[in-house]
Amino acid sequence: MARTKWLKIRVSDQEITDIKKRAGQHDMSNYVRGLVLDQPVAAPEPKTKKIVHSVDPELVRAVNRIGININQIAKQTNTGQEVGNSVLMALLNLQTTLDKALASSIPDDR
Repeated sequence: MARTKWLKIRVSDQEITDIKKRAGQHDMSNYVRGLVLDQPVAAPEPKTKKIVHSVDPELVRAVNRIGININQIAKQTNTGQEVGNSVLMALLNLQTTLDKALASSIPDDR
């Protein structure tokens, strides 16, 4: 069933805070619709947690600088400008180095 009509209500700051607290992780529309129509409100599906690993900030900055350089080379190439052999060799060396670093950082117990 397509929902094409709007139901607008005005609430105070305190009321919206209370409604949001009660809704928890529910989608606000589905939560309020369930209450108004006296339908059961299903438990929300749990959100997946993003795993954040501790990383050396200097390493992050170094990888960011590499990415900026690669983007500049890509832009130069995409605008029709030639890229010298020395740049291409540096990119190949960089790829080899990054492949080795990645391979050594992945555990063998996959």
